[in-house]
Amino acid sequence: MGIARAVTIILSVVLVTIAGAIPLIPAAVVKIALPAGGARRAAGRVVYWVSSTWAKATHTLIRRISGTRVIVAQDMADDPGGRYVLIANHQSWADIMLLIAAIYPQLPFPRFFIKEPLRWLPVIGLACWALDFPFMKRHSRAALAANPQLRRDDMDTIQRVCAVFRDVPVSIVNYAEGTRSTPDKRALANSPYDTLLPPKAGGTAFAVNAMADVLDGILDVTMAYVNTPEPAFWDLLCGRIPEVVVRIRYISVPPELARGDYTADDAYRDQFKAWLGELWTEKDRAVAALQDPNHSATRFADLGAHSANGD
Repeated sequence: MGIARAVTIILSVVLVTIAGAIPLIPAAVVKIALPAGGARRAAGRVVYWVSSTWAKATHTLIRRISGTRVIVAQDMADDPGGRYVLIANHQSWADIMLLIAAIYPQLPFPRFFIKEPLRWLPVIGLACWALDFPFMKRHSRAALAANPQLRRDDMDTIQRVCAVFRDVPVSIVNYAEGTRSTPDKRALANSPYDTLLPPKAGGTAFAVNAMADVLDGILDVTMAYVNTPEPAFWDLLCGRIPEVVVRIRYISVPPELARGDYTADDAYRDQFKAWLGELWTEKDRAVAALQDPNHSATRFADLGAHSANGD
């Protein structure tokens, strides 16, 4: 039964993707190729509509066919016209679709920091390009230590992309861990956390700095797969994960962190890392408790956090 569910979901998502590609590909090509103007804006609206519809449809397919419940706890008022930097933990390929469904349309449609090679994925890569997603090279710590200029290159990329978002509603998403957290990756990184990888502060700092004068705040999103210590995308497709809980918290930008040069100011960089590290410590405790099958908590409210609302 589990494998049949997974195959049904995969085939359904493929069909939805093919259907979405029909209007998306020409619209994305127009959006990318044309200079600013009415035709480019119209093409952008088509890309936006197809992308958001695809995300909602795939999320619904996964949830309905797999039987997984998704519970969202949002501790802030709806603000679809705001501008936010969003930070989140990352454990499964399903996180992206689940996150979009959790925040949209009550909060602005997200744009993700994504790895440069994903630019060349058929259909999806083109949509990300047309939606002005920041494509990041994700340099290793060793490479950054050997060549600090690489940090400046990433900052220039983020500043260029954020300039596009200054006048439109947006949730700029940074998976601060840089990749999905797995036991092997945590061991390799010597992670101090039970469920998370150490966060990389640079992307978040660059985005906050680039948007500081128009930013409405930071969205702290925590995603936990209830009673599932090591969530796998295949297990979700097979219906083996009964419930996913998502917490959305509003955090005002600390004034001392709103401005600074992360690439050159060691004190500012240490301060930003310390601030993000504190958030990550709390996030790790919550995720570990919710994903522990021997723990009684099944909601963030059970941890003394925020009450959940069914989707």
